[in-house]
Amino acid sequence: MNAEKVRHFTFGGFGYRCRIVENVTPVTEPVVVIGGAFQDMYAYQRLEALWAASATVVSVDLPGSGAADVLPASYGFDFLVAALANLLDRLGFGRVNLFGASYAVPIAYGLAQEQRERVARLALVGAAPVYPPEQRAALQAMADALRSGDAGAYARMSVAALLSPGGLEICKRAVVTRVLAGTMGSVTAADIPRHLASTQRVIDWEGLRSGGIQGVPALVFTGEHDTLTHPSLGREVAATIVGSVFSLIRDADHLCHIERPRQMSELLGRFFTDQPLGGLPYLTALENHGAEPALVP
Repeated sequence: MNAEKVRHFTFGGFGYRCRIVENVTPVTEPVVVIGGAFQDMYAYQRLEALWAASATVVSVDLPGSGAADVLPASYGFDFLVAALANLLDRLGFGRVNLFGASYAVPIAYGLAQEQRERVARLALVGAAPVYPPEQRAALQAMADALRSGDAGAYARMSVAALLSPGGLEICKRAVVTRVLAGTMGSVTAADIPRHLASTQRVIDWEGLRSGGIQGVPALVFTGEHDTLTHPSLGREVAATIVGSVFSLIRDADHLCHIERPRQMSELLGRFFTDQPLGGLPYLTALENHGAEPALVP
């Protein structure tokens, strides 16, 4: 079993931490995992065994996430991009495989855009170039319910925002609904400032910066029934990354890491080690959506 350790750092006055599962004989660059708004650095632990077999895996609680210090919503995603760069400096990493989920997409995308030489491969799940009004309204409803102190309403609003509506074929729907409602409905008083700040940060976000990304192999995907970051939004993000690949995980929505964990783990493991992705039964057809270089200055 790979050794595991936790390290603590400070950036801009805010404490953060990371969890390192070291591989002493890696065959690919370290895999750096940044989770969603309501996740911590253990959120993808059940998926990482395959990645850890070929690379050192680093899961991160950046400021505002997990057990890191609360980050006021006035600090935008640019601050978190700088915090991620600080982490790579502290760990002495050169190039990494960078995986960003949902809330973390602007962070991972921003680093690849600013410092592409540091990103060997970029994987994004649940991506959007900007959140449309309907999605922002759903997130605002979550925040309003949490501010009111109504844990039940917060849980219901969270399920409505993060899961697709009934009638669509979703793996483990009943289990995932129960787990999500239980998790969000049991938020403690200590968790509320972090949840509110993270949600407001997304609501206030003005979208990905123009200019796109060149020179970074990229995979953009989500569940085929994702209603928070609809597949059309992921395609828009893929279109800004030269040479990127876009696909969808069948029978899943925004929470595909819970609904189809084995498949998502395999998909990312193959991508990080340059194995072919075509023909995987749980994926829709691969789409090449990278913009032409001339369109990305």
